[in-house]
Amino acid sequence: MKAASTTAGRTATKQTLAPRPKTEVDQKVSYTDLAGNNVNLSMGLIKDYLCPGQNVSDAEAYMFLSLCQYQRLNPFVREAYCVKYGSNPATMIVGKETYTKRAAAHPKFRGMKAGVVVLKPDGSIENRVGELVLPNEELVGGWADVFVEGYVEPVSAVVSLGERMQKKDGKPISKWASSPGLMIRKCALVAALREAFPDILGGMYTAEEMGMEEQDITAAPIPQPEPQDVAYTDMETGEVYAPDTLEASFFDKEE
Repeated sequence: MKAASTTAGRTATKQTLAPRPKTEVDQKVSYTDLAGNNVNLSMGLIKDYLCPGQNVSDAEAYMFLSLCQYQRLNPFVREAYCVKYGSNPATMIVGKETYTKRAAAHPKFRGMKAGVVVLKPDGSIENRVGELVLPNEELVGGWADVFVEGYVEPVSAVVSLGERMQKKDGKPISKWASSPGLMIRKCALVAALREAFPDILGGMYTAEEMGMEEQDITAAPIPQPEPQDVAYTDMETGEVYAPDTLEASFFDKEE
């Protein structure tokens, strides 16, 4: 095991996790993600496995846990990330694929279109499908339409490049510099999807919307740890089960 680092009184390593004290009682929830996988999650697992070294508070870990359970997200396969920078509150980040997969599985989803908004040499503005911007044109934004059964018009979103582009020292950073059309189109698409399906996408934001990029967040899945000796709270009844009353198979049962 590599040398451990200490954060807010918790000892952990970047590669492996130092065992949590057996005397520590930590509430745990168990739920099924949209793919049918059982997810066992606790504040301790979030702080030690999912965002080690980020000094995430118990309140921030609990908020992330609650959002994951409510939205049935599986952070162990990187559907959701708990990210914290400096003194800013921890934030839940989800990938664009989480949006598109969930929308495509919705019974009322009927397709989507997205592209870039360009300012042409004659002064006119065009909503163009895809990301193509000619040398004599100016990229000014992104747009998206999401078609929902029962709606007369598609749910639309138009976002400004100037407002969404991430910069450092006044210059676009990373993919915002090399592929601004790709980035602004993505921002428009997730905004339209979230508005079209707030029941499955509400309260979730992508890295680009939060001033980050997905490649800045580790993409590899995290092996889900074995159930720990922690208390389990049934979120429907509010009943708390003590660690010594639980069988190993309890968390594996189907809902």
